[in-house]
Formats: sequence, structure tokens, C-alpha cells
Amino acid sequence: MTEFHHRYRSLPSLLLLLLIALSFSQQEVVKADCSASDNDFDNDPAIQTMNFDIGYGPQEFRAYVEPDVATFYKAPPESMFRRKPKHPGWAAKFINMSNKRVRLFWDPKNGGPGSPIKVLEPFEAGGTASFPNHQFYVTPFEDESQILHRWSITPPQAVYYFDPITVPGDEEATQTNLDNLSVTDFESYRRHVDSRDFSKQYFNFTGREYLSMYPRNKPSHKIWRADYFGQEHWVTTRETHFVEHPQLTELKRIDSKEGRKRVLREDESRLLQQYRTQEPYLNMTLEVLSCAPRAFEIKNFLSKTEVEHIMYLTTGMDLHRSTTAGGESGTERDQTRNTRTSLNT
Repeated sequence: MTEFHHRYRSLPSLLLLLLIALSFSQQEVVKADCSASDNDFDNDPAIQTMNFDIGYGPQEFRAYVEPDVATFYKAPPESMFRRKPKHPGWAAKFINMSNKRVRLFWDPKNGGPGSPIKVLEPFEAGGTASFPNHQFYVTPFEDESQILHRWSITPPQAVYYFDPITVPGDEEATQTNLDNLSVTDFESYRRHVDSRDFSKQYFNFTGREYLSMYPRNKPSHKIWRADYFGQEHWVTTRETHFVEHPQLTELKRIDSKEGRKRVLREDESRLLQQYRTQEPYLNMTLEVLSCAPRAFEIKNFLSKTEVEHIMYLTTGMDLHRSTTAGGESGTERDQTRNTRTSLNT
């Protein structure tokens, strides 16, 4: 939870350069540059078609459904079972479905005031790390003493809604609240209602909460399959390792927003080639370390020179103790607590 601010230097990040290359390499020339075809990605057995209806007619959604854990070990079906983690930590997301600003607090349940977590803007959300049975509440932005709604963290629920518009069992009051919304606020509220309805059906299909806002854009990057431990993939890139440090006068900052503009084309020469290895390609092997969530190891991803460059950049970091509200609560009360803030993690 440590917050840090980086004093940018004039040097670009060689790691950023390599990450951009890896990110786009399989998209530019998939057949030649990676071990998987489009069919391999599209036929991932863990990505299944979910049929749902949130009031606009039948629709389809491609969702990840965690496979039988035994398949991760290539063992017979249902011969192995997931172990329950010893650490009960749980993440929580709070959504403000009202057109008013509210304050989110963690309740220490010691008779004292709550710890400010975040100011939730109208129809916006915020999250925090937590534990089962922890208590949270929201108040009006102007009055911390008036509690509008309380929650108790209850896994597997991870998303909690503050909805003062819909009054359960009272259609007339609900309609009055809806009529009092502006056209813009009504549209924002409707989107949250649709997302909440979708999330319920998503949970029934996958067993997990939908943490994003529905609908969302289709992912632009493909995800490597992780069918079993030790599974390997490979991808090549012409962005080879740096083995010498470039001169300071040759460097400038790389803007990560440039995206595809930084993709090295087949007919282009490498940037700062004289400081790189002379091999035509860098071949990277991805080995599956975890199937759910998916995690891969890429050995020799960075050269010694690139590691030294990163270590040099870290000398410009300022570390300080994190706060419960990230400096956004607007309260004058001390925002640090021994149970909810960290010193050096």
C-alpha cells in the first residue's frame, strides 16, 4: 500500500521499450512470431459462452470459467481439490449509485470515528483491501455523523452498492426518485442497474463477481493459455537485449501512449542497435507457473544492462507512509491507522 512518487529522469525506460515490443509482437505477425495461432487463443477451453438477458433480449458474453483444478496437474477429473488459502484477505469495491457525493469509511468498531477511505463521486466507485466481517459505511459529503448505509464484508461478494434510488417494495417511491433525476443522471443510474443485473448472472455462471462496469470494450490483447503447470509458449521479437548503456545524449523519454507507433516493423532498423545484441530476434519462452490466476515466467527477460538501468531509475523514488484515503477524503482527521496503513510494503 506504499505510495511513491517518481522524479522522472531524462533517461527512457529500456524495460518499457521491451514491454511494448512484447505486447504487440504476436499481433503484428502472429504466424511467424509466436507459438500459438488465432485458433489456439479462440478455442481456449476456459473461455466459455455465457447466455444472459438484462431486459434487452438474449445476449452472449465470453467469460472465463475456472477449470477443474485436477486438469492443472494433468490428473483425472475431480481427483484433486483447491486448497483454501490461510490468509483471509478480501478486496471490496463500493459503488455510489446516487447523484450525490458521499464519503466511504471503514468502521473500526471501537466506539470511535471511522477511518476515511475515499470520497465517492456521483455514480462512481472506489475500492480497498479488507477482510471478512469488516464493516464499512457511507455518509453525506457534508455530514460525517449521518450514516446512510452500512456493509459487512461477506465473501464471495466483492462488489457493494449504495442505491438510494430504488426503494425495495415501494414502486411509487422508486418512480418518484427516478423522476427527480436529470436526464444525464438517469442514464448514469440506468447503466449501473444494467451492470448490477449483468453481474448477478455473471456470478451464477462463473462463481465470481464481475468487477468491471458492463458493458466494457472487448480486450485488445489475447491471453496466453494456461491449461497445466509447466505448459510453454514462445514468442519472438526483433527488439533484442541491450548489452551496453547508450550515451546520455542519445536518450530521450518514451511516451507509453504512443502504442503502435513504437512497434518495430520488419523493414525498420532497431533503435540504438549499436548497443544491442546482434542476433536477429529475441526468443522468449513463457512457462506457466500458475493456471488460476494465470502467471508465466520468462527467463532472461531482461539483460544485465537493462536491470542496471532499472536500478538506476529507482534512485529517484520518494517513499512515504500510505494513508487510508489516498489523500482524497478531504478530512482534517489523521488518515493513518496501524491496522490499515503500511510503512514500507
